[in-house]
Amino acid sequence: MTEGRLSRRYARAIFQLAQEEYREETLGQEVDHFLNAYGNSLLKTILNNPAFSMQSRKNVAVQVAKSLELAPLVIRFLSLLIERDRLAYLPSIAIHYRRYLDEAKGRVRARVVAPTPISEATLERLRKVLQTIRGKDVILKEETDPALIGGVLIEMEGKVYDGSIRTRLERMKESIERGD
Repeated sequence: MTEGRLSRRYARAIFQLAQEEYREETLGQEVDHFLNAYGNSLLKTILNNPAFSMQSRKNVAVQVAKSLELAPLVIRFLSLLIERDRLAYLPSIAIHYRRYLDEAKGRVRARVVAPTPISEATLERLRKVLQTIRGKDVILKEETDPALIGGVLIEMEGKVYDGSIRTRLERMKESIERGD
């Protein structure tokens, strides 16, 4: 079974359990909180090291989770991932969890790339236009890339909407080279 399928399966399971407790948003944040601790330290190396017994790795994960004040459901979930040697999939599981959460809440995430920072007013107008197009609440993540020269590039639901000057110049160049 591929990592993607496994990650989706585990994400769906924890999401359904979180829904039963009406804590989807909170538990998603807790998984992300643990993921930040896991990904930015030696914790990842320790918890995935087969030289340590499974029980030792579970104990370490439980202690870290308790120090982060995570819910018992998240702690049990992390223990299960360690037991099944699936903790390395946690980053992918978290991504899929966010997708399930966004779908359930009727929202979509979009990435907006511009050559310079975009004003809050412009971001809000863009958010409203995208909400009208998609019919869902849009969560924007802004990034800057000076190489775009001007315009914006938007990635949403696997699609790229490229209105950058850089792309227009590249198209013009290709057109000139073809002799159009």
